[in-house]
Amino acid sequence: MTLFANAGLEPIASLPGAAVNSSSFKVSGRSHCFDGHFDGAPILPGVAHIALALSACAAQSGQPVVLKALRDFRLKHPLKPGDEVEVVLSAGSNATTTRFEIRCRGEAVSSGLLVVEAGSVGARG
Repeated sequence: MTLFANAGLEPIASLPGAAVNSSSFKVSGRSHCFDGHFDGAPILPGVAHIALALSACAAQSGQPVVLKALRDFRLKHPLKPGDEVEVVLSAGSNATTTRFEIRCRGEAVSSGLLVVEAGSVGARG
């Protein structure tokens, strides 16, 4: 189950690996994340990008991940209803950090560093 299971951000696939993990999601046009953001030209809010990254971490580890901080978060391109995205996770500099990059059609749309609560599992599983 993802953080936004009822919000139209549903997993497509998860491909765990040794150093890099990848999960795919489809952004439904019916997602409530678009409500009021923005009428006539909907784009996915930044907080939903973060939720996708956390959902990918949880899917990879098989347990919830508790976010403690977010660093170096960058929104590079907007995501729109119907977009399919890939969330790529890689190990950070220690056991409580995970780097993420969200890609759409092979292009990076957002990235950052998740700092999780000790005891949570990030990209290292």
